[in-house]
Amino acid sequence: MSGYIAFLKKEFTENMKNYRFFILFAVFLVFGIMSAFLAKFTPEILSALAADMEMTSEPSALDAWKQFYKNISGVGFSAFIILFGSCLSNEYSKGTLVLMVTKGLSRKAVILAKYTAAAVLMTISYWSGYAAAYGYTVLLWNDTNLSNVALAAFSLWIAGFLYLSILMIGCVIFKQTFTSILFTGGMVALISLLGIVEPIAKFNPFILTSKNVDLISGEAAPAEFVVPAFISVV
Repeated sequence: MSGYIAFLKKEFTENMKNYRFFILFAVFLVFGIMSAFLAKFTPEILSALAADMEMTSEPSALDAWKQFYKNISGVGFSAFIILFGSCLSNEYSKGTLVLMVTKGLSRKAVILAKYTAAAVLMTISYWSGYAAAYGYTVLLWNDTNLSNVALAAFSLWIAGFLYLSILMIGCVIFKQTFTSILFTGGMVALISLLGIVEPIAKFNPFILTSKNVDLISGEAAPAEFVVPAFISVV
């Protein structure tokens, strides 16, 4: 346990020094801030650029959340995977992992410490972005009339842990950063493809990233997310 705590402190320090956390935090925060503004002012921007273009409907708070989940599940989590894809390959290349293991640090402690550090930093970044999106959405739309907003965000957060778990498996199997990231992308793509296969689609973790807006708008029930979330945690 002492080895795990010591290595965990080393991971937090390293992620601060190499600016990995600050980059991830900035990406999520920017997307959180931009989501509401893009949804609110994109029609005006398009109208200014093309005078003959008419918008069929006024932007709503739901459009802001569409932007948020699209950006976070796509670019946000992609940046997260890329930033932490080298978490073990750097140890391999420097030879520090072998040195620490030979001195008594267990491999489980190394993997768990790296997973914990990445999970904590992702959590801070994600919920900061969510808070920014929520705050600006409430500011720009006085009456949102939306339900299960926090539950939808919680579901996407669970998916982030799933992606991190897949990435860590890739980092253990492969020693190269690119191969680990490619493995993660392939597994995520496979999960997405299985999301269109019946009858297993309703159990697929892909629901956690694809039906967030449906949950907020009332088109999907919270019960639909229980089994996919449980499978993701397992």
